[in-house]
Amino acid sequence: MMRALFSSVAGLKSHQTKMDVIGNNIANVNTVGFKSSRTTFSTMMYQTTSGASGANAALGTGGVNAKQIGLGANFASTMVTVSTGGAPETTGGAFDLKISDTSSTSFFIVNNGSENLFTRAGAFYVDGAGNLCMESTGYTVMGWQVDANGNIKKDTVSPLKIMSDSNQTSQPEYTSKARCNGILDDNSANVSMDTGYNMNLILYDNLGYAYTAKFAVQIGSQDGQYTVNLTDILDSNGESIITEESGLGLGDLFGTGSSTNAQGSKVDITDNYTMASGMANILKNLATQTQNDGTNTTRTYVFKSEAVNEYLGTKLPEGYTVKYTAPITTGAGIDPNSLTQGLPGTLSSGGPGVTYNTQVKIYNASGADVTADYTDALANPTDNNFIKIVTPQSLAEGWYDNGRLSFEAVDGADYMETTLTDPQLSELNALLGTTETAIEGPVKIRRTVTDAGVQYTFYKDTTQVFGAAEKRYDLLDYIDKSYVEVTATDVNSNNIFTTDLPKDVELQYSVGDGSYKIVTPSTDGFNIQFSTVDGSLTYIGADGSTSQVLQLSKFTNGNFSDIEIDFTNLKNLANSGSSTAAMVGGDADGDGKGKKIGKLSGLSVDGSGKIFGTYDNGNTVLLGQIAVARFANASGLESIGDNCFRTTLNSGEFDGIGVEIDGDGSSISTGQLEMSNVDLATEFTQMITTQRGYQANSRVITTSDSILEELINLKR
Repeated sequence: MMRALFSSVAGLKSHQTKMDVIGNNIANVNTVGFKSSRTTFSTMMYQTTSGASGANAALGTGGVNAKQIGLGANFASTMVTVSTGGAPETTGGAFDLKISDTSSTSFFIVNNGSENLFTRAGAFYVDGAGNLCMESTGYTVMGWQVDANGNIKKDTVSPLKIMSDSNQTSQPEYTSKARCNGILDDNSANVSMDTGYNMNLILYDNLGYAYTAKFAVQIGSQDGQYTVNLTDILDSNGESIITEESGLGLGDLFGTGSSTNAQGSKVDITDNYTMASGMANILKNLATQTQNDGTNTTRTYVFKSEAVNEYLGTKLPEGYTVKYTAPITTGAGIDPNSLTQGLPGTLSSGGPGVTYNTQVKIYNASGADVTADYTDALANPTDNNFIKIVTPQSLAEGWYDNGRLSFEAVDGADYMETTLTDPQLSELNALLGTTETAIEGPVKIRRTVTDAGVQYTFYKDTTQVFGAAEKRYDLLDYIDKSYVEVTATDVNSNNIFTTDLPKDVELQYSVGDGSYKIVTPSTDGFNIQFSTVDGSLTYIGADGSTSQVLQLSKFTNGNFSDIEIDFTNLKNLANSGSSTAAMVGGDADGDGKGKKIGKLSGLSVDGSGKIFGTYDNGNTVLLGQIAVARFANASGLESIGDNCFRTTLNSGEFDGIGVEIDGDGSSISTGQLEMSNVDLATEFTQMITTQRGYQANSRVITTSDSILEELINLKR
């Protein structure tokens, strides 16, 4: 009977222990990463009252089993259900991490300062020193670091310091590629303006400083033709970097300096610069040279042959200059109406007894005086030879060639006819020289084609007008109406503008009214040719070329890279009179765009445990990788509290390196935590069976006690 008592006591103890395990499971039902345990019982030793005997064939008796009486139940083991994952809880936290296993059980590796421990609780945060740590304990999360080349070093795990001083910023990148995309519409007003259609390209040097390269596109003289020019490069303070100190000009960077197929179009960039206060007279003095001999005052003007040829139609070779010395009226500039004689020679001022001498000299491209070669032409100026004769016929021919006249056929007539516009009529009236004889509109013009050529005649009602009108233009007229070029070097050295001009721009100073215009050089820019069939790019600069290089590497400071600008996707199409062309940094994949220095703006973890830093310049940099541990017998780990485990002799050792989470297809999910894997239904069921077992064992004790009591009562 005593055996029954002690067996039941053993059963009570075993069920009490099982209840303790159930209670712990239920207590941790909401513990992050908790793994529930289960208990197993085993029978205690058996008392053998009679051993087993075998069968005896000779006697004809069978075998007898042993007679054994069990002495109760024993608490055999607890098994942690490590392999069963808990349900995910979505938190949205960047460092709330959940391991999603496939075929094996993985653990985060953490360190308490003296040893590596293991956990499934992925509630991490970044501490004040920049370390990734457990929220509950402050243990540092272990993983692999990044080498100098940005690659993961899979050696011994170490604390992940993901916000160190070295990764607070990301290196800048210089711009090396760009694109020009969009549409150029012939009917867009700005492409026909002197200032052109403007485009800006934001670029970076290798130190991360930002610059703005300014471009202008103008429509050309042929169908589908445009020109694109570099007009300036400004730093972040709005200052031009194309200065005398740089030794470079616009054409060196985007023109003949980078291709022999450059085609400048002299884009007007006047509005980009502001004249400093009180500098108008300084500019005037730079444009001309004033000499005073005490009696008479003269001023010398120097013109490029190209400008004179454009105006007078002369045929001076390119690169020649014309130097003209003429009298001036002090304080009033040139007074052409007071000069009564043509060039060259002695001019009368119109005043009594006052005579001024004028002089014209011509220099070749080397600066040698070649005036003698043009003596006859200067002494006897004729049309296209230092004099330009304009007639109604020549004006009409020019208007027609430039598309300013459009004629319609007249029934039964051998000519075509149109009506002059008011501006055209004003030009014709200017030929008469006086307003008293000006002809009022409407005036019609007839175009007659004969074997002798094309004839233009003008009629007011049925009367022919402007028939004998003629106006003669010579160098004197040119001076009053055109400009003298002033070098950017002279302008910058006198601080005429608040910011320096690029060294190779042309400043055109108008002698007549003191106005000026700043234009890009003729060595700047490239021709762009589009298909007249579908508007696609044919070439830029030369046949077969769809890109051109902005040669910033010519800056000697070494901070810039050449930028290849791809024009492939630029098109010439009708777009309701609107051009949309724009410069964009980088190629189609965004490579070569360039970046400023980046400041750390965010951290993230991907499915393989790699930690990335996101920077405000668009860079994403690998900062480290979370390593995980796997064991041959994960259930053999020793739970030491705080959601952590330690290795035992039966779990398998940790090699100090770890493995990649995705090596077997597992992954890490961000913004989620692994909840406890406690199944309350199972625990409650186990609780019921444990309670019943405990009650039954207690009943055995009670019953045994009653039997013993009856036995004791026998002596009574």
